Amino acid sequence: MNKVVKFAVSIPKEDFQKLEELREQKKLTRSKAVLQAVKLWEESKTMEKLIRKYEEGYKKIPETMDESIAWEKASLTALTKEEW
Repeated sequence: MNKVVKFAVSIPKEDFQKLEELREQKKLTRSKAVLQAVKLWEESKTMEKLIRKYEEGYKKIPETMDESIAWEKASLTALTKEEW
């Protein structure tokens, strides 16, 4: 079983009140709310890294005008079939 660690944090009162409102709406304990926030933050940082890698790769090998036109046509074809 994972070890559990207790810790105390100090945050502004307004932020604490927001946390309490959110966790009560979701029926979460403070521990679960903080854990979800940490996991969301971690996922966000991972996504930021992936986006930076994508941007770097795109800068090295940008798409050609022909590829852009093909993507535009494919998108228009696919999106016109969707009900909006």
